[in-house]
Amino acid sequence: MPTIQINLDYFINLGNLPFPMMLARLFLDGGWIIFLAVLIKGGWMLWVQWRQEKYATGLSHTILAIDIPRQNEQTAKAVEQIFSHIAGAYSGLDNYEKYWLGKFQGTFSFEIASLGGYVQFFVHCQNKYRDLVESAFYAQYPDAEIVEVTDYTGEVPSRFPDEDWDLFGTEFILKRPSHLPIRTHIQFEHSIAEDPFKDPMSGMLEVMSSLKPGEHLWLQFLITPTDTGWRDKGEVEVAKMAGRKKAPKKSVVQSVIEMPMQAVQELTGIGASAEPTKDSGKSTDLLLTLTPGERQVLEAIQFKLSKIGFETKIRMVYSGRRGVFSKGRVTMLKGAMGQFTALNMNEFKGYGPVTTKTDYFYQRWTNPSKQMTILRNYRKRSRAGATPYILNIEELATVYHFPVWQGRSRRRWSRRPKPSVPNRRPGCRPPRRNRNVRSGR
Repeated sequence: MPTIQINLDYFINLGNLPFPMMLARLFLDGGWIIFLAVLIKGGWMLWVQWRQEKYATGLSHTILAIDIPRQNEQTAKAVEQIFSHIAGAYSGLDNYEKYWLGKFQGTFSFEIASLGGYVQFFVHCQNKYRDLVESAFYAQYPDAEIVEVTDYTGEVPSRFPDEDWDLFGTEFILKRPSHLPIRTHIQFEHSIAEDPFKDPMSGMLEVMSSLKPGEHLWLQFLITPTDTGWRDKGEVEVAKMAGRKKAPKKSVVQSVIEMPMQAVQELTGIGASAEPTKDSGKSTDLLLTLTPGERQVLEAIQFKLSKIGFETKIRMVYSGRRGVFSKGRVTMLKGAMGQFTALNMNEFKGYGPVTTKTDYFYQRWTNPSKQMTILRNYRKRSRAGATPYILNIEELATVYHFPVWQGRSRRRWSRRPKPSVPNRRPGCRPPRRNRNVRSGR
């Protein structure tokens, strides 16, 4: 059996050299290859960033305030159809568009903001997608009113620390891989109860409606249409749980090598018949040994993979004047987000690197920078920060939908007076109502 021998004399002699000479020696003995690779990759990333920034300067955006009639009887399934409609904005980009023109897939920001206790739903999108968004909402809510408004985030100062304002911000990420679903609105339905749908948004909106004047609480759901490539990892996990081996994707080189063999097989018919797999019996036995909980997880993964997915980022910013700012609001909202936890599958958690904290003395030095960064990213509707993950349309409709009217429901927020912001954007087109709805409704 051949053995591998490593000559340590090179490393011993290298360690005896002065540090500058050691670096020079490593560079000449092949280190220049690594340096060149890093240089090329860094230059390429800067090029792509420059092209994208140049492309972004030509884009215009709008913020739409969405108002739904108080006696809304549509459940989260209606919003699920809205997200399905929005998925039509996906467009596959070729290399010329991505790396020369700098084009990138457009992002939509679905937002819920409490401005001193008044709760408003917003959608931020590129102007070219405005008709798409409005059509999606009117298809499910014919009586909806959609108005273009100014940005509601302007009252909060941009620099921290500030004498009059304090701010807390974080991003919510998934605790486990994206193919594992959270608890969705279907699991909040109880057919035999007096109110068949126990709306999970009630707790969240109750927290937001309890804010005092001078407090702001904003929730941002950034979603980007994507292709179906995200399903691959989930399918691998399903195959693993079911005891089947999923055939790996062939590389370009492997496909080229196999082309002559496939041509010969098609001409001669040799090797065309598939043999029965030996693992079929084992996979059947493994499925029979799954516990009820494991079978539930398997079915839930398959169900998530069957629906349209979006790259998602959830961001939260709570700010307030010094006299009314209370971190207890953050705890209450985190508790409301806990409703979507499925302990055997997935749940939301805060993303530490971007979360503003002052628990330890050294965090007081870094906290102002984090406050300004997360506020800037919120205002820009930026994808910076935590890596986006996949939520499908059912999961998105669970965390962002309009409250369901249930008779004497707890909708104090809908009766709050509107604050002075946001105002209609000057020069924007008038509020639009569905043309199919009579004006005398």
